[in-house]
Amino acid sequence: MSRPRPLRSDRPAQSQGRKAGIPELRPTRILSFGPQQSGRPALRGILEQSGFDVREAATSAEALLLASEQPDLILIDFAPSDEGGMEFCSRIRANPATASIPILPLFRGHFGAGGRAEGSGEVGNGHPSADVEPRALIAAIEALLRVRVTRERFQGFLEAAPDAVVIATPDGRIDQINAQTERLFGYGRDELIGQPVEILMPARFRRRHVEHREAYVAGPSTRPMGTGLDLYGLRKDGEEFPIEISLSPLPTEGGVLAASIIRDITAHRKLEAELRQGKLELEQAQRHKDEFLATLAHELRNPLAPIRNAVACLGMAGLTQPDLESARDVIARQVSQMVRLIDDLLDVSRISRNRLELRKERVELAAVVQGALESSRPLIEQCGHELTVSLPPLPVYVDADPTRLGQVILNLLNNAAKYTERGGHVRLTAERQGGDVVLSVRDSGVGISPEMLPHVFDLFTQVDRSLERSQGGLGIGLTLVRRLVEMHGGSVEARSGGHGTGSEFVVRLPIVVATPTQPTAPEDETGPAEPAESRRILVVDDNLDSARTMARLLKLMGHQTCTANDGGEAVEAAEEHRPEVILLDIGLPVLNGYDVARTIRERPWGGEVVIVALTGWGQEGDRLRSQEAGIDHHLVKPVDPAALEKILSGLRAAPVSCP
Repeated sequence: MSRPRPLRSDRPAQSQGRKAGIPELRPTRILSFGPQQSGRPALRGILEQSGFDVREAATSAEALLLASEQPDLILIDFAPSDEGGMEFCSRIRANPATASIPILPLFRGHFGAGGRAEGSGEVGNGHPSADVEPRALIAAIEALLRVRVTRERFQGFLEAAPDAVVIATPDGRIDQINAQTERLFGYGRDELIGQPVEILMPARFRRRHVEHREAYVAGPSTRPMGTGLDLYGLRKDGEEFPIEISLSPLPTEGGVLAASIIRDITAHRKLEAELRQGKLELEQAQRHKDEFLATLAHELRNPLAPIRNAVACLGMAGLTQPDLESARDVIARQVSQMVRLIDDLLDVSRISRNRLELRKERVELAAVVQGALESSRPLIEQCGHELTVSLPPLPVYVDADPTRLGQVILNLLNNAAKYTERGGHVRLTAERQGGDVVLSVRDSGVGISPEMLPHVFDLFTQVDRSLERSQGGLGIGLTLVRRLVEMHGGSVEARSGGHGTGSEFVVRLPIVVATPTQPTAPEDETGPAEPAESRRILVVDDNLDSARTMARLLKLMGHQTCTANDGGEAVEAAEEHRPEVILLDIGLPVLNGYDVARTIRERPWGGEVVIVALTGWGQEGDRLRSQEAGIDHHLVKPVDPAALEKILSGLRAAPVSCP
């Protein structure tokens, strides 16, 4: 038996007899199968004259082989009693690769009253007789081809859809799906076709879904499903995931099919949750900012009020020496408070940008604790608290920046004093625990609620902001404590039993066993200085009050002064008076302080002048720019007169007077 000729052919299709309006059919390949020999040449001639590419098979084996090459239509010519034709049709339909190929049976037999060949059954897609006239045969073929093109286009649409598409019969059985459905739910196509659609949803939704499905079949329309509800799909592996579903009716001869478009919205839900969380965080940050600004204004006004009162007192007649000393002490204390607030703000900024540098050395913990106690004792005594201190009997050494570690202990002591009712108890203890030293500051104060305890170290957080318990501060002291302790390689923990039980802050630091070295005093340490000789000093500041009061202070200290109020005037005054020292503001009109310093350094006499930046800019980058501009010292306003006097006392004598 010769091998059947392949279906594909390069022969151009004929157009005679092809009906206008057929949707862009390519040379259509038809497999003609049937054992009947009579009439076969005539049938083939009719088909080829109409532009079809025809291949013939006389046996089921030949027909199945050619069917595997995907013809566009199969034409079967057999008698109603021919079981071979029926078996062939069943095998074609059972094979997923050929199941969609339309089959047109030509029955050789008699016709009943209805014009349909008796015994035809339902194996094919059409039912013409083998004796049908050519036009009717071609019309039947073209009708089936149109159906196939439509079906292929519809299936192409399904496969191109970005979402899963499930088409169900009126009784809720899955009729068609696309590849995205397989990928989304993890099932193969053969596992879903014919199954109830409820297989794709969690068990808790299935009973209710049957009711919704039946109601939809009774009144189908295009609409979203479960609007306002959380819907979930169920994968083959049992995983649930959020979905959106849209329904569309598909009317057919057998009833209305329901097409469901299913979208996985896991990423959408995650984004929604992130947006909600981000919104909450922004709202919280906005509240914290508003609270901080209100607190900052309050804390700055607090010291300004006694300063203004003291200034008003100084303007009254009949002041005694004690009155003058009292006003002076009030102003000094309140200015120190304002400086501490500003320094805390700058420290937080430096730490948040990793710009804070520690000057570590081996120091004895007791010495650092003693310094912090001396600074905190006035506040503790003012509040009437009892202070208890317990330190290890033997020296304990740590590798630390003594200034910053002292700041940690001072903040904890001040915090305990502020949040303890008058006449309370503050206890500071330190003890060895293995290779660490554990320092504890405990108070008998208001305590910390359980919900607030995890947030006490957060920036701009205060345990109690109520007016009747307002204790001052910006809510940054404990943030500084935590960051500074961590920079020392340690840890800090807050403990409290709740409201009214007091609080405890526990700092743990590693112990240094090696012999301690002599501490190195910071460069800006201000100690007693020898009285300076009289110097010629040019004060440059665009704030007239600042320039005049500084000049007045220097004159009282025995120096000779000149003033300038912008950068250009500063260069001219320096050229005219040749000062030994220039106290130079940085933010100046005409020329800024850096440019003034560079200009003076270019003068033949400018190399000997000591230039001291006196500015509100105190970041590390500002100090570096001062060095690059040739400035010798960088002091941040308000300047401690003792620090300035120490710089002046270190200058060599200069006999020339300021004109």
